[in-house]
Amino acid sequence: MIEKRLAYIVVVLSMVVAGCGYRLSGGGPLPGSVTRVAVAMFENRSFETGAEAVFTSALMTELVRSSDARVVDRGEADAVILSTIRSITIGELTRTADDAVVERRVSAVLDLDMVGKDGETIWSVRNFSESEVYTVSSENASDEAAKREAVQEIADRVAERIISKMRDNF
Repeated sequence: MIEKRLAYIVVVLSMVVAGCGYRLSGGGPLPGSVTRVAVAMFENRSFETGAEAVFTSALMTELVRSSDARVVDRGEADAVILSTIRSITIGELTRTADDAVVERRVSAVLDLDMVGKDGETIWSVRNFSESEVYTVSSENASDEAAKREAVQEIADRVAERIISKMRDNF
């Protein structure tokens, strides 16, 4: 229940920031001369509850931080970024001699599209992936917190890499 409330708060704050056209100093133009962009909530096809809010918030934050575009409501935007979390998987990475899991790797695969007002795709990437390793804890709460932190790290790195590629018109 707390996770749902936190995700809701993140989404609401992100929308408020987006609605205000909030902007810090940027780092470069987006493809297609987009100066105002909306970010739709990520579609989450993974089993990680709340990942859509984490990835959406990270992308909005990076847009504000590293681009010349303003993040605005969809109705005011030159383009909208539509994204899908295709999967988030967790695999065992290392084990001890007695077969206890020591580290896990979290991996995420995403698709992203920037679509103009006319419905034409301005920029797109498929199967964009990132991963993070975390140390396993014997306590469920600590292990879950470490996994959530790993997902946040992935979201932050994905956002940074995506905006960099958009600015480079990759």
